[in-house]
Amino acid sequence: MGGVVERVVIRHLSGSKANQIEQLPIGDLKEITIGRDPTSKIAFDPTIDGVVSRQHAVIRIEGEGDDLKFELIDLNSSNGTFLNGQRISQNAELLPEDKIELGGAKGPKFTFDLQPRPASFAARTRVIGIDDSAATRLIETAQTAASTAVAQISSTSTQAHPHKAGVGQETVQRLIVEERRSVSRTWGAVAAGLLAFIALGGGAVYWKQIKDDERHQADLADVKADAKHADQRSAALQGEVKTNLIGMTPLDIYNKYSNATARVDLRWRLFDTQTGKPIFHQTFRFGKDTLPAYVRLPNGKVVRWLTLEDDQRSNLQIAGAGRGSGFVISEQGYLLTNKHVAAGWKVTYDSPRLGYVFDLGGGPGAKNAKLRKPIGVIDLESEDYADLNMWVPEAGGVIFPSSVAIPIGRNNIPDMTRNEQRTFEGRNEQLEVRFPGARLGVNAALVRASADSDAALIKIDSPQLLEKVELADDDQVTIGEKVIVLGYPGISVENVQRQVTVENGLTRVQNEVIPEATVTDGIVSKLSTGYKEKDGVTLTSAGERIQLSVLATGSGNSGGPVFNANGKVIGLFTYSRSRGDARVTLAVPIKFGRDLLRAQRN
Repeated sequence: MGGVVERVVIRHLSGSKANQIEQLPIGDLKEITIGRDPTSKIAFDPTIDGVVSRQHAVIRIEGEGDDLKFELIDLNSSNGTFLNGQRISQNAELLPEDKIELGGAKGPKFTFDLQPRPASFAARTRVIGIDDSAATRLIETAQTAASTAVAQISSTSTQAHPHKAGVGQETVQRLIVEERRSVSRTWGAVAAGLLAFIALGGGAVYWKQIKDDERHQADLADVKADAKHADQRSAALQGEVKTNLIGMTPLDIYNKYSNATARVDLRWRLFDTQTGKPIFHQTFRFGKDTLPAYVRLPNGKVVRWLTLEDDQRSNLQIAGAGRGSGFVISEQGYLLTNKHVAAGWKVTYDSPRLGYVFDLGGGPGAKNAKLRKPIGVIDLESEDYADLNMWVPEAGGVIFPSSVAIPIGRNNIPDMTRNEQRTFEGRNEQLEVRFPGARLGVNAALVRASADSDAALIKIDSPQLLEKVELADDDQVTIGEKVIVLGYPGISVENVQRQVTVENGLTRVQNEVIPEATVTDGIVSKLSTGYKEKDGVTLTSAGERIQLSVLATGSGNSGGPVFNANGKVIGLFTYSRSRGDARVTLAVPIKFGRDLLRAQRN
């Protein structure tokens, strides 16, 4: 065959790809990587071909046209690379029909070839030992020697001597002696030939038997290796069947996805957009109690007494801090978590239950002594103050001085029906992501927050590609199905690591908490469909939620992934509800997370 080489042909002899042929077009190809890394040009099964390293070896292509050259290079593999039975320690030239073994006799084997094969790429010259062909030649040589000896006997015995008349007795005796000597020499040649035949033929047979035994042992080793690989493939198949029938266990989920589940530490504050100053909730002390203050407007509406002042360091800063969970959904650093974790100013604010209420114009600084004291105490859990209890900080409010309830910036009463209250904005002062086993966190930024549910998308800048979870492609969730949750609940035990560091000659000893995810399981106990019409009647609820029986968790798990039995994320763990001794946990359907990934409509 001749012509320019178009492709490299790999014929697999054993391993997970046994009896397969791979054809790799050369084109501009300069390297053919070999290993268990899925990105390898010749990729092997990570489970079955366990002796193969992730990046085992490489075939390097140099030159072009008729000057092509191929070299096999071992990449410091754990079990070695073998070329035609010899382990290589440096670059080795590759020729057509060469046999490559990864990891020795227990690893996969394949041959290297080229198509079309140029005349300049002849197969490697084979070194012939005393094998079958040698034995055959030796036997034929011995047989030839024996045949020659026998022919000599026949020729000697059949020669006719001319009859001489009158031959004497002495002459006859001399002729008999010479004939006997000739026959003795002939039989000596026959014996030598037979001995040579026995020696050479027997030796050849002996060496042939040794070679046959070696081949049989090699074949037996290949059979055992193939049987082992078959058992491994069978075990892997059984595992897949078990997963399909029974589903992934909590341990399976933990081993596969815990590294993609992160702890999120947060701290945010609320600011007035007009002045850029932080916002506080005014507090006053009357008697033994210090409570936040509220103002009752002439139309009966009660609003928070918000202020930009905190001279006495006694007011309540409108802010939030805590810990939550999140999970990677993109190798480029995108994570999903709860909105109340990544943007706390966009959800209902948790206020103290009780507060003092003053009439408009009242307060300790009022000129009228009757207005200096509160007119009463309100309970935010009362239905009369449900709006106050459900206040969202970014919705805005009314700003008052710290001593008298007169709106700042105007001399008249704000018309609440015209939404004349001030506008506010929230800012994250800390949004940090820490992965399992990490001593340092990574700063994150808020990308988007859902307008419909408790879900948010955040982004970190990572120097490496991140492991990620798999999101469910649909919204099929069934009551009673198994679910598994990962996250970082504050109630879980913590792993503390003692660190001793030396810097600038100073030794510092500190105890650091190293995050590790917690896994819990349960079932879907109920589905809330949010707003739904049935028979002309609109049914309402707290929004679309998945109610879970996962109770061995709590604060800090918010934003963690909720997996189904197939290992797909079907929701984001969110708030829990308690009433007396009863408690349920909830999750946000993953469709609200998928919506955050779409910048444009489909």
